[in-house]
Amino acid sequence: MNKEYKLYESVLLPDNTSFKFTPMMKNSMIIKLLLVMHTICARVVMENIKNIKTMIFTENKLLIHPDESLSPLQERSMRLCGYMGNKRLYASEINTVCSLKKTDDVTDGLLDDDSSSYEYIRNPAKDTVYEDICEDKEKNEYLVQFHKLLIKMFPSADGSLSIVSGLPEGFTSFLRKEEVQPQSMRILAALFLLSEQVYIPITTEEKKLVLKSADGTPAYIDQSLRIFTKDQTKSKSDLKKWCEDIGILIEFLKKYIGNGSANTSEIKGLPTVPTSYEQFMTGEFLNTPQFLVQSYIYEFIDTEENYIEFVEAVYILLNDQIKNKNSTEENKARCNELLGKLFIEESKLSNVTDHTKNICDLNETVDKNRVCPFIDTTELPAYTRVKAYDRTTGKEIDDEIRKYSNCVEAGILGLVCCLVYDPVVRMYNTDHLSDNEETKPLKDFFRKYSEPREAIDYEMQQDWCRVVADLNNDKILYLKQKTNELDSSLLNILYVASDIAGNKEEVVNEIKHIESMCSKEEKSAELNIEESLNTIFRALSNNKNLAVESEGFKLSRREDGMPDLFGKFSVVYTFGEIKNGISMNITTQHMKLDLAENTLSKKDKADIIAKLTKIQKIYANPKNYTEFVIKHYIDIEMAKIETKYVYLLDPIKTTILDSIRAGGNDALKLFLCGRIKTTDYKIHIVISFLVSDAKNLKNDNSLIRMTDNIIGSVPLDDQHTRNKIIIGYICNPKAKEYYTKIDESVWDEIYIDNENKFSFLFLYLYKYNLEVDIILCFTKIMKVVNGSKNIYGIIISNSYRIIDTIIKELMRTKESREKIFTQMVNIIKETCKKLDNYKATNIYLSLFFEFVPNIAWPSNDGSTVIVSYLVHLFNIIDIGCLSAEDRKDIHLTSSKSSGVLEYLENNREIFCSNSENSEKYDKIIEILKTKITIEEY
Repeated sequence: MNKEYKLYESVLLPDNTSFKFTPMMKNSMIIKLLLVMHTICARVVMENIKNIKTMIFTENKLLIHPDESLSPLQERSMRLCGYMGNKRLYASEINTVCSLKKTDDVTDGLLDDDSSSYEYIRNPAKDTVYEDICEDKEKNEYLVQFHKLLIKMFPSADGSLSIVSGLPEGFTSFLRKEEVQPQSMRILAALFLLSEQVYIPITTEEKKLVLKSADGTPAYIDQSLRIFTKDQTKSKSDLKKWCEDIGILIEFLKKYIGNGSANTSEIKGLPTVPTSYEQFMTGEFLNTPQFLVQSYIYEFIDTEENYIEFVEAVYILLNDQIKNKNSTEENKARCNELLGKLFIEESKLSNVTDHTKNICDLNETVDKNRVCPFIDTTELPAYTRVKAYDRTTGKEIDDEIRKYSNCVEAGILGLVCCLVYDPVVRMYNTDHLSDNEETKPLKDFFRKYSEPREAIDYEMQQDWCRVVADLNNDKILYLKQKTNELDSSLLNILYVASDIAGNKEEVVNEIKHIESMCSKEEKSAELNIEESLNTIFRALSNNKNLAVESEGFKLSRREDGMPDLFGKFSVVYTFGEIKNGISMNITTQHMKLDLAENTLSKKDKADIIAKLTKIQKIYANPKNYTEFVIKHYIDIEMAKIETKYVYLLDPIKTTILDSIRAGGNDALKLFLCGRIKTTDYKIHIVISFLVSDAKNLKNDNSLIRMTDNIIGSVPLDDQHTRNKIIIGYICNPKAKEYYTKIDESVWDEIYIDNENKFSFLFLYLYKYNLEVDIILCFTKIMKVVNGSKNIYGIIISNSYRIIDTIIKELMRTKESREKIFTQMVNIIKETCKKLDNYKATNIYLSLFFEFVPNIAWPSNDGSTVIVSYLVHLFNIIDIGCLSAEDRKDIHLTSSKSSGVLEYLENNREIFCSNSENSEKYDKIIEILKTKITIEEY
């Protein structure tokens, strides 16, 4: 049923006079609006879009055009793709304020693990803009002004995208003042039209914001820009502040309107709204006034009523300029053109694509598979830095030093969201938990956050601290002042979950059972954990139909020296035939929350992909800005359903690599590859740049500055995160010069001391198709390994990665392959000099076995040259260290071992050129057969 809204015959203006609509305005103002409530939850948004159909005024039956910039669906899609978040937080034009410094602090009561303590400070509100963005003077001036306004409009004080400022004279603070709110939508409408290249005569006169009607009276806007804080009075004029930033924005927008002044489309090199999808994919639209202003407007508008009022104001101001005698003919023409774009006659609506229906259909297909609140990794809580919380006062502690990385808290938030989720109504519900003082903070939290969100923001994570920080339970270990920053260990996590949920008897008993096994250091604790976890989580869960799977749990010591369990478990929920779930990987210093593997059935995944494919076909040839945005949004959604690591999937991976190769403006393309939200994604970008840059030191400021901002956005005081994101320093020591906000002493702690660090960094040499100087990086990595106490374990467990890297370099090099192969093998031999002959022989044997399956790769030099590499490895094996016992350190699958054995037996003559080689060959065959026999047994 359509909903009608009558446009009032008159509007009350700020001076309490009444402005009458002209007959022309009345007759033309029949508008049918697609309403949307501004909320982060896609499901709620789309349900409102479906349910609230129309808003009708008088006779001409105009509707909001679904293809144009007043359509809330366009901005919603852009928000979900993370364009503005990426732009504000990581843009190379912005110099983010952060630092990491070594301190002498020692945390009381914790084990001495020889790790340094660091103070990490991030203050987005103090971010500045580089003045040397580009060489073109005019373009540089534009970009400097643009990014200064970007910081002012999106202060993002907590490190996540936000328009909220703590300053009373800030944009949002001003617009939300009680006395300004009646005019705020008109102010936004004026800014909207200025961004759309329509001249609106809004001015700042004597610290007042004024916009008069066409005949000069009365004023649409007449608002003082002065700000009075709590300790000021209007009589104390010397203490008055005022919102001058809004005046700066207005002048900036006017400056680039084509009314005799400079026009962004006429100044060579300045960004414009894209007219083709190819132009859209350059990302240059991220630097347009339209993107800046309209992103802010749709962040600000938070109710249906405000949305309606905003659109009314846009329409009124457009018509006012059309009949304004002082408006130029060029401006009138632009107003008429924009009016025709923003609105469409109801009779013509059937001729345009129903974007809303397409997105609603997609959401319905996806949501029916939502058995737990998270379907893709971008929906999971991404750990960040939060303020400490004092439960006694009930307040956050506003002290930068007390902030901490909340990886454990974020993981528990993800777990508890699953525990209280009701798949029937797709809402959070805590009714299954008892009502008492213990559960009150948890219940209050889920009353405020009652439904799943597309992204868990900083405010939600900070509010979560009120639930899990400073709990009065001596079983719970905090690392800071014994009240904040939870220790990463299984028992600690379980005690927190139990405490906030009311300490059910069966839950507490089960946790004590695990604790008892740990205290006795029973190895069975590693085996029986699964049954206990099932009991605990079923007792705490709304949906009892769950299964816990655990793997790799080991007994070790947590930070206070107490025994605890560390490993990985997943919680998988079933609802009907659908499964979803999460996994938690707990190590001694870190906890990682992820989606459980393969929880979507093949059928469910196929249904979603089919729906996405159908929509992709609709937008295969997009014709306008809105369709560009929706096409790109659908492509990102397709990537997310195909893999949880979107940045590793073609063509997104290709876009990222191309951006890094090209640098400069091409870096903007990175911001179109989905939200740069997860720490893993950020690490991937930084390492890809450092490893690629090691080959050709381009000194590209845009990439250096962008990656500097990305590094500064992660919790650098978290050792695990810090060591991972700057590990590329091993390949590219210039990183120390690039990232000067990091204390020099930090770089001395970047090393490879285990197999995982080696394999992680090696991925960037052989797997990700980077343009890498493999010899240079290989040499630097092996040199660092040479300083490790675990040389043997690192190399022997990564022998197949080493061979893959050698093969990759041989296939692409333009130099002598024989020379390259010998050079890389010599690097390995040099690293192995510290090892005894037995261990060195094991490494050479492992490399020899791993090389055999690659014997068929194509070569311009002929197969004899390829075989010569294998013979080279054969020759460096020490016959004196060969014996038939099981070489358990050599990791070969039984199928691979059999294949290697078959090749060697069929090609004996290649190796047995003399009696000594024949003896060596026979021993190697015997070792292989022994290994196969043991593996089969």
